[in-house]
Amino acid sequence: MITLNNMKLFPITITTKLLESKEFYTTFFNFKIVFETDWYIHMRHESGTELAVMQPDLSNQPTFLHGAYAGEGIVYSFEVDDAKSEYERLKGLGATIIYELTDEEWGQRHFMLKDPAGVFIDLVQQLS
Repeated sequence: MITLNNMKLFPITITTKLLESKEFYTTFFNFKIVFETDWYIHMRHESGTELAVMQPDLSNQPTFLHGAYAGEGIVYSFEVDDAKSEYERLKGLGATIIYELTDEEWGQRHFMLKDPAGVFIDLVQQLS
């Protein structure tokens, strides 16, 4: 068994929409820019959550990292204390909600957006 102390996970989305992604996460979720070049942007939230976006087809990356994310199969779930207030806040900022605020039978209240790269963002409140 391998023990990894202080391991952090941060996803990197390969996309042509770097600036749009930066605007999305800084405007709607208050991420701050940690590092930025013309081909990579790394962001951190005050909670410690980190995200990054990277251009496709970079000569400084292996070829298996050249393709852009195709928009299916990934959901980032952000757990929040009050999904309804987050829903109202984001609607007020002009965010496009793709799944309306819903109470699910399994004990969650949530709604969803889609980031500029096509990643689904699920804001979830645990009700029970």
